[in-house]
Amino acid sequence: MRRLFEKDKRGQSLIEFALVLPILLLVLFGITEFGRAILVKNVLHTASREGARLAVVSPVGDSLSVKARVAEVLDAASIDVYQISIMTDAGAKTVEVEVTTDFEVLASGILGIQTIPLKGKTVMRYEG
Repeated sequence: MRRLFEKDKRGQSLIEFALVLPILLLVLFGITEFGRAILVKNVLHTASREGARLAVVSPVGDSLSVKARVAEVLDAASIDVYQISIMTDAGAKTVEVEVTTDFEVLASGILGIQTIPLKGKTVMRYEG
């Protein structure tokens, strides 16, 4: 008698899963891409710090050697397209190294974002 009043719920979980899956995938891919972006930003900061450190301790402060050191760090992390700018302030005795790149989102079709501009910047005082 009880079975007569119970409704058939066999397809309910499949429909619920179909409704929740796109949101779950969006969150999953968002977390993954956010983690990758943090990794790239960390590499940019490391590269700018390496370049600024080389600029303040070297007696010549050659911008080509600074750019080569920054490029070496970025190439080790497989970051291809980037810009390096070096600015010196003689009055404040500082050097500023800034590295920028466009982070390419792998899940751009799901997240709707193609690239994110990222920047790493370091300012150091000259030693001596």
